[in-house]
Amino acid sequence: MTFAQRLTDSKGIFNLPNLLTLFRLALVPVMAVFLEYDADQPPFEKDWMFRYSPGRMAALVVALAGVTDLLDGYIARKWKIESLFGKFLDPVVDKVFLLVGLVLLMKLGRVDAYLVILLLSREFLITALRAVAMGEGIVIAAGHSGKFKLIFQMFGLGFLMWYGNVFGFSAVKIGSAILYVALVLSLYSGYYYLYDFLTAKKLQEENA
Repeated sequence: MTFAQRLTDSKGIFNLPNLLTLFRLALVPVMAVFLEYDADQPPFEKDWMFRYSPGRMAALVVALAGVTDLLDGYIARKWKIESLFGKFLDPVVDKVFLLVGLVLLMKLGRVDAYLVILLLSREFLITALRAVAMGEGIVIAAGHSGKFKLIFQMFGLGFLMWYGNVFGFSAVKIGSAILYVALVLSLYSGYYYLYDFLTAKKLQEENA
């Protein structure tokens, strides 16, 4: 099999969408290293928008990860090469990005601990629910609210990492507000995951 055929092989682990997902996973430690060196920040009134800081490099890493996330899904659907490995890996990488980003931002004092607990608890519970559903032979498709909450989560992380000045506004306040919107969307989509599972389980039992 040629390299080009491997990139478009729906059964292969190393097709193009999966490679993009693996690249996104490789960006996690890069983001983490930048955030580790982002402790010193000037007061907001002395900040300027396009100064260099490790956190702002981390924000650019998040932006790159968001682009690859959109690309891998688009290419997989466009080329009809969605794979089981990709369906498993893609949401796992998203959760790892969220976990690492939130924990390090909490360490920097930029995000409330209770918000982190709620966001991560939802992710772990839904992951467990999907694993149970898979064991029962039930497929729960991702809804639009779940995709929107991921977008809000990535934007929220990016603003919190950018810190300081964004066109005269506080990036931390913007990022925090976006993450609270993401929390509402997370709880909403989580409710419908649970509802869909219980409905499908009931139908499965009735047809048994």
